[in-house]
Amino acid sequence: MATVVKVEGSSYRQPGARMLVTEDGLLTGAISGGCLEGDALRKALLSINQKQNKLVTYNTNNEDDAEIGLQLGCNGIVHILFEYIDDESENNPIELLSQLKAERKEAVIVSIFSLNKRANQIGTSLFFRKDSPVLHHNNNALNLISEAKEVLLTKMTSVKKYKKIATTKL
Repeated sequence: MATVVKVEGSSYRQPGARMLVTEDGLLTGAISGGCLEGDALRKALLSINQKQNKLVTYNTNNEDDAEIGLQLGCNGIVHILFEYIDDESENNPIELLSQLKAERKEAVIVSIFSLNKRANQIGTSLFFRKDSPVLHHNNNALNLISEAKEVLLTKMTSVKKYKKIATTKL
C-alpha cells in the first residue's frame, strides 16, 4: 500500500491518498495525477519483495526532473510511505479498511513515518472510530488518540511532528 503522508508545496493528491499494489502489479487508487504511479509501482513491488516499509520522496519542483524523468508540473515535494501488507495479520490495514467500508462509519487512520529514510518506517498504526481504537503495529499509537479525535471532529488531515515514538511491535 502506498500512502501520501506529507506534501510540501503543491501536489495532485494530498496526505491520505492511497494506492494498493498487488504482487501481480495491479494498481487500485492513485497517489498523484498519474505521473508518480509508474515509479511507485516499482517501489511498491520492492517493498512487497523485501517485506518492509519504505519512505520515498519525490521532488516535483523541477520541470526537468531527472530523478523521475518526467515533467510533472506539480511544484512540490511528495513523501510516499510504502507499506508491506501481511495478510496473515488479523489487523492489517487492508482488513481494517474493508471493515470500515462495510460499516460505513467515519474513522481516522494514523500512519507513523520518519522523514529519515533510514529510520524504521512504522506505517499504519491506529484506526480510530468514535470511542473504539484498533491498533495495528504499535501500542504507542494509543498516545495519539487525542489527535485522532481532533481529526475526526474537524474532518481535516493532520500531519504532526514528534521527536520520537518507540517502535516496539505488538
